[in-house]
Amino acid sequence: MIIKLSDCITLRPHQKVLFDAYFKKGIKNFIRLCHRRAGKSIEAFMIMFCAAMCRRGIYAHLLPTYSQSKRVIWDTVGEEGIKLLDRLPVQLVSGINHSEQKITLINGSVIYVAGSDNYKRLIGMDICWVTYDEFQNSNPSAVDALRPMIRRNHGVSYYVGTPRAYNHFKTLYDEHIDDPEYFVTNLTINDTVDNFGNPLLTEEDIEAERRAGMDESLIQQEYFGSFTAALRGAYYTDQLNAAKKEGRIGHFPFNPMLPIYTSSDLGFSDDFAIWFFQRHEDRIVMIDYYENREKSMEFYCTVLKDKLKTWGGRYSTHFAPHDIENRELIAGKSRKDAAREMGILFRTVQRPAQKIHGIFAVRHLFKKLCFDEKKCYMGLKHLSEYHSEFDEKNGVYSMQPKRNTATHGADALQTGALGYLSVYDQEGLKKQIEISNLFGSLIW
Repeated sequence: MIIKLSDCITLRPHQKVLFDAYFKKGIKNFIRLCHRRAGKSIEAFMIMFCAAMCRRGIYAHLLPTYSQSKRVIWDTVGEEGIKLLDRLPVQLVSGINHSEQKITLINGSVIYVAGSDNYKRLIGMDICWVTYDEFQNSNPSAVDALRPMIRRNHGVSYYVGTPRAYNHFKTLYDEHIDDPEYFVTNLTINDTVDNFGNPLLTEEDIEAERRAGMDESLIQQEYFGSFTAALRGAYYTDQLNAAKKEGRIGHFPFNPMLPIYTSSDLGFSDDFAIWFFQRHEDRIVMIDYYENREKSMEFYCTVLKDKLKTWGGRYSTHFAPHDIENRELIAGKSRKDAAREMGILFRTVQRPAQKIHGIFAVRHLFKKLCFDEKKCYMGLKHLSEYHSEFDEKNGVYSMQPKRNTATHGADALQTGALGYLSVYDQEGLKKQIEISNLFGSLIW
């Protein structure tokens, strides 16, 4: 019995070139940016399924979380009312395990549908194909953990999702947009049609979204491939946009004639984040950003010393949050004491009475900030993603920032802003605290 690809899926024009890239050209790296409602998740799963029939191996389709993997792939129903799993030819499937979200094919290939938030359970499975679906929202650590298996097996890495500013997906896209070993797309609604040549989404559909209240920047991101849209509820969107427009994000290297300041946020299991900056007359130039985790205070002191050796400069002040003075039970001394023993003197910045005070301090200082975009890329990413959660049910923003990977980089800058203003602009800091008390959470 001969089973054709068309028995599983009907390829649209923009999908045919994708399948040709793998099956005819042998491309093994895919970056598939595509607008919403283009069917990119089903497309990604089906090309993986076809590959699994051609080469026996272990395959994984990962969404950001397990619940998303169940909703988007395992239980999804297409526009024809057919479940994705029911599209698979029964002659090719030897078993489906719903509890493990595992599909076994007649040739011995195994497909797992899972969440990248629990990628560690996949380590050691000898995977030969991994799809990172909604990669812009996924844990990028999964890529580093699974890459050795993919490389050893001469396998395939397939990234799919929609654009996000200062995001690991954008970094990947920028690095490989002209790489001949990668198949790279950023498809807008103007690039996709059905098999009869009709647009999948029309301008009328987009106008309906606008009338429904969808923000224009979000429309440009979700349907037209824009990387400039802001995250909903982000605290520093206007400040970052102004900095970009005014040329304050670009090439701003270390100046050997000026001293270096640092500001940190302490972490162990979470990230330990450090900003490096210099005062240039009326400007504050962020020359570098560093983060790591699960390292000792001695390790970070060595990082500070090594940076200084590289630059050949001198430090002025190391700003650190209040918890640097907390005494650790095992060591019997504070991290501030540990750093002092290694020759690094931290200046403690008092904890603000409210989180919003620190946010307003950063906003006040932002008009003076310049960023070296290459060195501070991860820090800028965190600032763009630092946001308050929106309560859809009640239509309000939370009073507190959402705690995520952006938190520590943003908090490190807040430490620097509060410390800097307390030394050089006490009246400005006092004013910002007064303003934040007046406005509370109404800051967008």
